[in-house]
Amino acid sequence: MKTTHLSSRRHVTIPKTICDTYHLAIGQELEIELTPQGILLKPKVSLPKTNIDDIAGCLAYQGKAKTLEEMDDAIQQGIIAQWGQNDKR
Repeated sequence: MKTTHLSSRRHVTIPKTICDTYHLAIGQELEIELTPQGILLKPKVSLPKTNIDDIAGCLAYQGKAKTLEEMDDAIQQGIIAQWGQNDKR
């Protein structure tokens, strides 16, 4: 188990071996979380940058517009397919 200390400015030094193992770089943003076991530090995961061309494929539907009932039915079918339940409300 590695140990470190809390400085007078409330800074914590992460040992180099841990930084190397988890590929942490200087300036890396970390998320801090309180858990029942103590404090958890983990690298902040950034979503990759995208542009409209990367996501516009979902806008290409050219068919007839679906009714709300058709959408509800499709959602229900997906739930049944994934979870095996038939819970119509």
